Amino acid sequence: MGWQIEHQERLLYRAKSGSPVLIIKFFNYPDYLQQIKIIQQPNYTKLKKKGLNSYFLFHRKVRTSGLISFDRIIQVLPHKRDVSLQDDWGKISNISKKFMKKYQTSTEFWPQFSSLFQDPSLIEWFEEDHLKDWIMASIPYIRSKIKNPEKLEERVGVFRALNEGIGDCDEFTDLFLTLARRRGIPSRRLTGYHVQNTPPTPIPHAWAEIYSPIIGWITIDLALLNIGKHTDNYVILKIEEFHSNLADYSISFTNKTQVNFEWIRKTPDFIKVNSD
Repeated sequence: MGWQIEHQERLLYRAKSGSPVLIIKFFNYPDYLQQIKIIQQPNYTKLKKKGLNSYFLFHRKVRTSGLISFDRIIQVLPHKRDVSLQDDWGKISNISKKFMKKYQTSTEFWPQFSSLFQDPSLIEWFEEDHLKDWIMASIPYIRSKIKNPEKLEERVGVFRALNEGIGDCDEFTDLFLTLARRRGIPSRRLTGYHVQNTPPTPIPHAWAEIYSPIIGWITIDLALLNIGKHTDNYVILKIEEFHSNLADYSISFTNKTQVNFEWIRKTPDFIKVNSD
């Protein structure tokens, strides 16, 4: 099973003078863990790829003011992957030091040098070497810290999540990644949608992956308590490995004239399709 995803997006803009050159980058669904088919590409764009991610690039001179459509239709067929808790996930100490180090840079949302790691309740489990046991020990710890899960309008970061005990999928994922990276476990953040089947309802979502020296990358979704299962309900839009805050889109104008704009976006429509 997969999804036909229909985006309807508009950019309304007005420049003070002249005809500006407009540059827009916005993410397309990557071909990691999913098969991608572009049925309708947005007008005047080129598809680019950087690392695991792909994005559309619009770069052209436009009129002084106008409304530009970026409608597109993308078919996404997720690949199911199920890693069992009965499997051997290996030891953290068996991950190469060089590979560990790539994922240990401190960032805005994954602070590696903070008072968080002075918490005495970490002592009992944090140095556990078996990867699967470390993951399972992290779950009750994180859920004890985010006591009041709730949908937030913005990503608030681990400090506010800890201080106020609040958070949604973003905060569960950020706190988990902060701990995992400090322990030396290569890990990354995925964002996109978790789709409820009946009727197809896409919910913006964030979750994590960790690296096992035996299995490879494994899905860890603490918000939904899903450990190891990448189902066709997960649709990936972007993968954040070394930057903890990649915007879904960026807009710039090369001319120095002032430009006012509004990016009109709504949640895309999802239509269920068969994978064969």
